[in-house]
Amino acid sequence: MASSSVDQNRNATSSWSGYIHQGKVGFLVALRQLRQCIEDGVSYEEYSIRYENAEDFDIIGNEGQVLSRHQVKAYTDGTSRERYSTLFNIQKRDYQEVEDKNGKKVWKEKIIEEGFQIHSFDGKRKMKSVDVNPGSRYVHVIVDVIDFNLSEEEYLEKDGRRKKYTPNDSGIQLYPYDRGKNICYCPLSQDDNNDTIRDYCIAEIKEILKSKGNSLNDSASHLKQVYLRYVGSLLDHSIGQAHSESGFPEISFREILSIIEKETPKDEVYEMKNNLTYRWEKYHRDYANDIREEDFKLMDEINNHLLSLTKDEFYEFVRMMLPHESSDENFLELFRNAPMEDIFYVLLEKIKGFSFKAYSYLDDNEKSYRTSLISTQDRPGRIAKIIQEIIGNSEFLKATFNHDFLINRDIDELHIGNRIDEFDGGPDNRYREEWNTGVQHNIFKPNMEFISIKKAKEKSLRVPED
Repeated sequence: MASSSVDQNRNATSSWSGYIHQGKVGFLVALRQLRQCIEDGVSYEEYSIRYENAEDFDIIGNEGQVLSRHQVKAYTDGTSRERYSTLFNIQKRDYQEVEDKNGKKVWKEKIIEEGFQIHSFDGKRKMKSVDVNPGSRYVHVIVDVIDFNLSEEEYLEKDGRRKKYTPNDSGIQLYPYDRGKNICYCPLSQDDNNDTIRDYCIAEIKEILKSKGNSLNDSASHLKQVYLRYVGSLLDHSIGQAHSESGFPEISFREILSIIEKETPKDEVYEMKNNLTYRWEKYHRDYANDIREEDFKLMDEINNHLLSLTKDEFYEFVRMMLPHESSDENFLELFRNAPMEDIFYVLLEKIKGFSFKAYSYLDDNEKSYRTSLISTQDRPGRIAKIIQEIIGNSEFLKATFNHDFLINRDIDELHIGNRIDEFDGGPDNRYREEWNTGVQHNIFKPNMEFISIKKAKEKSLRVPED
């Protein structure tokens, strides 16, 4: 399905929290709807979840109707109902003459009043029928909004400083995460030990398997891997594809159920992607007061692109950023400990870009700076081991032959070729021979030099053209 110009404008920039969290929340809502269908004996053959259509996601029924519509707002400061006041309005549009990117005059439907979209539009501003009934319009929040349902009188009296109250004309409701405990919010994922949305999803997956009489409901590993597979593969890649193709990612309930019912082995890439979501969210929290919002948005886009990579592409990224680690190592553990925050995120903030093809930057003199996540003290023995592993990583060397510097966390002003010459005899001779052969055949640059992230930050670097 192609998106309209209005939808493209609305979805042009996705914040981190709105992008990833909405995917997880959407999975939970879809799971709950699927479970209800199974338990009630309702056919769900054509049911689906559709992301970024009118709002953040819709649950679609067998006849293509909108069963429920959802907006996700990840406001850490959103404890007051007025923080969500835009959603209390009903979206309105106009039909205006504007210039396209080529300067040509065209007519387009434009949003003239922000609000929750309860109607379809005909492409020329006219409202069509109501898409989603009252009682099925939800906003998802990450903090407790205790005054959401207060009347105007109650709201203004609660705090004498309050002067504004926006009536809830759209009829939007807080989504109930736990009806029994009256919990209408779900915090962002923190880490592997504090991931509420994951725990909600796993509980639903378990109940669905019970309803289907599937013994996998007793496998804690399977339950977790289903969640990771959805978030790490179907969703993130689908959204990435949809953004590039100007469409809406749509995942059928049949596809979701097939994932749930088929035994899912542990997958290292999905684990790494999930770890990345934790770490990036923590970075957001830790540096919220130190990094400009507009810079964070650019960093978000790059991180979202990283998450949208296919499994093979993501694994290649990890291998290329950890050139000093053997391929037979546990890359999940290596990635968990890799200094993304100290190197990769620092570069994203400073340079505001990254090439997933070149993994490098250029300075004003056209010198090339290869990015890595090498983090070690300047100790001769350890550095010698790192250089040996790099020489043994043929794929990395093929991609690095023309680079002048290798960005790392701490090592400075050390030419790799010079340190090769310092290796003692014996078994190390093979590394020296391989290096010299590579230099002779223009595979390695003899003067490639380690440079610390601190000094790299001082350079005027730019992303090369792919």
